[in-house]
Amino acid sequence: MLSSRWFWLVIAVGVFWALGAYNRLVRLRAQIKQRFGPLEAVLLNYQELVQHAVAAATQAPQLWDGLPGAELGQSHWTRLQVAAGLSTVAIARMQTHTLEEDSAHGLHDAAAELQDAWAALNHPDVYYIHMPDSLKQRWLELDLLVQPELNRFNEAIAEYNQAINQYPAALLAALFQFKPACAL
Repeated sequence: MLSSRWFWLVIAVGVFWALGAYNRLVRLRAQIKQRFGPLEAVLLNYQELVQHAVAAATQAPQLWDGLPGAELGQSHWTRLQVAAGLSTVAIARMQTHTLEEDSAHGLHDAAAELQDAWAALNHPDVYYIHMPDSLKQRWLELDLLVQPELNRFNEAIAEYNQAINQYPAALLAALFQFKPACAL
């Protein structure tokens, strides 16, 4: 049996298939990390914008300081800065642990908190804080820029998850401990 050509042919085809399937899984996993780079760049622009907003507020405190809601204004600014800091930490964790579910959930929650903090700061009821229109416009532009990058990242995750769940590649994925990734 071991001297049969068909036996060795089947073994060779099986080995080459396994190598190809393994390389595909590795390539798809690397593609997820690669697609996170542009998304990370856009997400970090939010932190830069927060710094510009804080700088604008400190340069023109007469626009909100000294009014009856000044303490509330400070709490809004503090909330925004804390949310930006947490978002930065979540982005850094996602950079190093791109495929982990906890990283994805942490980034999603931090980004949602940052959006909520910005919305609270710009809410019409918060009349005692004036945000320059250029910063508001830039935030809206970032919201538009982040969507295509987020979609590309999530598509890469969907492709990877589909690949590790397809039979016979699922056997290799289980053998080499390829875990499913979580979309944002």
